[in-house]
Amino acid sequence: MTRSVFRYLRWTMGPESAPEAPEMVHELECMSCDSAADPSEEFETTRNWAFSHTGQHPSHRGYRETVTRFWRMTPTDGECL
Repeated sequence: MTRSVFRYLRWTMGPESAPEAPEMVHELECMSCDSAADPSEEFETTRNWAFSHTGQHPSHRGYRETVTRFWRMTPTDGECL
């Protein structure tokens, strides 16, 4: 027979803050065609791509942003084993 003990914990969730954690990644995709900016940790890089793309294609004015952000769950009332 196997015995188990469960302990319920309260948790909180927040952006990953470990020094080795990856930075947030930004991506922009043109809604008029299949063009997309390369993923970048700097939003300015993707924003500049969108200005350039619209400059070359004035009718392409809509963009979809995808952001990848890393999160961490942490127990608030004690550590779990």
